[in-house]
Amino acid sequence: MRERLIEQYAPLVRKFLDGIKDVDATGIPAPHIPIMGRNYIYAKYKMAFVGIETYGWTDINDFCSVAKNDSFAAVTIDEDTINSFEHLGWNKVFWGFIFRFLAKFYKMDYEYLINPHNKSDLLTSFVWGNTNSIERYCVSAEQNGVNYDVWEKVKKASICFDSINNLIKAVSPKLIIVLNREVEKSQKDYIEFDEAVREWGVPIKNHKKTLRIPIDEDLRIYYYYLRDYDTHVISLPHPRWMKQGSPVHSIDVYVDRVMEYINYYQIWDSLPSDSKDWKGVVEEVNKASMAFKRLFIANLAETLMRQNMVMSGKDLQSLFNLNGVKKNDGGEYSSNGGQGIHRLIANVWHYYFYEKEDYQTAYNISRAFVNQNGVYAWS
Repeated sequence: MRERLIEQYAPLVRKFLDGIKDVDATGIPAPHIPIMGRNYIYAKYKMAFVGIETYGWTDINDFCSVAKNDSFAAVTIDEDTINSFEHLGWNKVFWGFIFRFLAKFYKMDYEYLINPHNKSDLLTSFVWGNTNSIERYCVSAEQNGVNYDVWEKVKKASICFDSINNLIKAVSPKLIIVLNREVEKSQKDYIEFDEAVREWGVPIKNHKKTLRIPIDEDLRIYYYYLRDYDTHVISLPHPRWMKQGSPVHSIDVYVDRVMEYINYYQIWDSLPSDSKDWKGVVEEVNKASMAFKRLFIANLAETLMRQNMVMSGKDLQSLFNLNGVKKNDGGEYSSNGGQGIHRLIANVWHYYFYEKEDYQTAYNISRAFVNQNGVYAWS
């Protein structure tokens, strides 16, 4: 799943770099790419928490320096902020809601959960994202003396990150809880229509089939079901508003309401019985994914090359079909060695040569695979 996260966002990192290649972005924080805790892959109840933005993030020049050399590494450059439990010392209001919710959901003592000496696995079992990968101008850039036009160019380049589709495709959460000061705007821009993405001129893919229910308008709570992804979204106001909105509002009230809605909308068949009931079976390897096929072809090519052997595209298709390796659309490969398999081989070669700069693996692939006439099929 970490590989899926990287594959989803690495092309967007390169797109972002292209968008700011002539810009001195010093003073603007780096884009915030969703961070997956190291125990997320093991979590039985996969969920993500999405805020509006960071308030000062990592250095954009450091991010770009890494991204120019390795866009894949740039995607996970900040993952240790969660895995090292750094988030225990962050904004007590925003993160206070998340930790109180986790404690309630997993029937765990809140004080025990947030004790830094305990380092509970639950604190690294979720994904954290933001609706805005680059903060608003007034948050950090303006205070750092950045020209507004410069910030606007960086902001426009970053919009490609800001779609709920990216998050869902990357890590497949069953539940996303969106915590946003501007509830109505987050619904329109992020959950329902990707209007912000459209506004900044970025093509929108996969129109969402969305069920929207205003389940408590007084508390500004909305529920969504994204049918294309089988993903549930509960949209809440920012926890600061929960505490200040009215005398009856409090974070605990919202936590209790969210638990009610999880039960009511049957987001999971059953809920944890205690704090130990968080771990599930790691999902099966997705054999249709490009990540699986790349690794499969690379390992096979190494074996063939070492034995001075070759394999035809037709035989590779038969091997795929025999072992349940599907095409991207879920169908089987043809049985006659068509162009699709040779295109796949070429794409995998291109990935290792140009993107990973793993020239040995690319060489192995170029030697290992041939067409039906025995001619090398890697290009």
